[in-house]
Amino acid sequence: MKSENYGKLFAFMTYENTLVVRVSLETGLRVGDVLKLRPADLKGRTIRYVADKTGKAGRAVISRDLADRLRAVSGSAYIFAQRGEPNAHRTRQTVWRDVKRAAAALRAAGLIGDENITPHSARKTFAVNDAEKHGICHTQKALQHQSKETTKLYVYSEKYLTDMTDNFVIKALIRQISLLCEKVNDLCENFDK
Repeated sequence: MKSENYGKLFAFMTYENTLVVRVSLETGLRVGDVLKLRPADLKGRTIRYVADKTGKAGRAVISRDLADRLRAVSGSAYIFAQRGEPNAHRTRQTVWRDVKRAAAALRAAGLIGDENITPHSARKTFAVNDAEKHGICHTQKALQHQSKETTKLYVYSEKYLTDMTDNFVIKALIRQISLLCEKVNDLCENFDK
């Protein structure tokens, strides 16, 4: 999804869920990793984390505005505490439902096309923007991808999907190839363990 469309999406989402997606947009973190952030993981504008999928530690810098907003909503155990359960974090499904509902509202209003928008779209948008600014190697490191080819799939498939609004067949094929490559990478990672 193009960066400029996120403001429209956020207008239809809950405030806390927009912050979850904003963290992913600014850092490239997977939504599950964003939801598991604890208040101690945020120092100044720096987020320290351990990615669930890879087990690798990392850090990312966010805008001052976002850091201030995270502190304002932070629970005692998790930044994104689950409502009614302060010692649990918000679920990925909660964010997913909110994003899908907001995307459906945008589609119904004719403000976006038919692209499949999920919380993971923010990670892909980050990849496109980061690669354009810093290059593919920087983006690979930021996303903690083992293979540069995986990073290229994120960057180029997302860029082509947003640029080629008329060719739905190519969009569908690129999406399927991207999903298959992600599954193959997951299988390879699990095989190595």
